[in-house]
Amino acid sequence: MSESVTKPPAIRRQRLQRQRSLAKTGMAAAMGALVLTGYLRGHKARLAHVVAGVALLGLSYWHVTLYANDPARRTG
Repeated sequence: MSESVTKPPAIRRQRLQRQRSLAKTGMAAAMGALVLTGYLRGHKARLAHVVAGVALLGLSYWHVTLYANDPARRTG
């Protein structure tokens, strides 16, 4: 069965809030790593900078998808 059918709304809401919090924390950490590696020099620093940027993009996408189908924010 689908997870949305088997779990009560309160538990689904708590899980969604936790995922949102994790996504925001991850974005903050990725942004910090991106800024830090932006000041460093060398091949490894450049690679780390690219990895941090890709991580930020992925976490941002995850964050957006967590808000995409929020029934509490729907109007009309």
